[in-house]
Amino acid sequence: MLEPGQVLAQSLGLLARRPLGVLGLLAQALLVSLLSLGLLTGPMQVGVYAVLLDYARGGPWQPQGLWGHLTLRHLVAGWVYGASVLAVFWVGLSPVAPQPSLAAGLGFVGMVAVQLLWFYTFQIMTESPIPWPEALRQGWGLVLRGGLLRHLGLIALLEGLILLAPLLGWLPLQFAAYLALLGLSTLVRAVAYVRLGSA
Repeated sequence: MLEPGQVLAQSLGLLARRPLGVLGLLAQALLVSLLSLGLLTGPMQVGVYAVLLDYARGGPWQPQGLWGHLTLRHLVAGWVYGASVLAVFWVGLSPVAPQPSLAAGLGFVGMVAVQLLWFYTFQIMTESPIPWPEALRQGWGLVLRGGLLRHLGLIALLEGLILLAPLLGWLPLQFAAYLALLGLSTLVRAVAYVRLGSA
């Protein structure tokens, strides 16, 4: 079973040991994803996990592992994942939820559902040449093996923390907080995958 407290503690320790490295890695991946209008989201996700999985296992810090994952299966996985996130965003803005509080609630629940479904997919694709639907299926199996409610609680906590970043007011501070919380969230996914895989 997944132990969320231990996963968070290990992830915070890894982030504290190399904060600029982790945040710089994520900033590069985000920038490339944004500049490509989301087309390179999949390769960037796989590249980030190629670096973080090694780091979580005690290996050397090798940020150059971010690059070199431009394959059709990675591209398609990124497009499907990005479309899922955009669909959740649209539901929160649609006439289905005209009240801001209802829209925010639907958006949060939808994002937790998407993150739960994709929690281990890119980590699996990093280490296996399987197509994304099979990685998604295997990832769901890992979620069930580690405990569905434990994963739900962990994801809800991480998504809730990320939502706090815009409350900081000053834009540079918002961006720094968002990047730090995203870094923690991504490390948590890597650490959870490593811990479940070695259990």
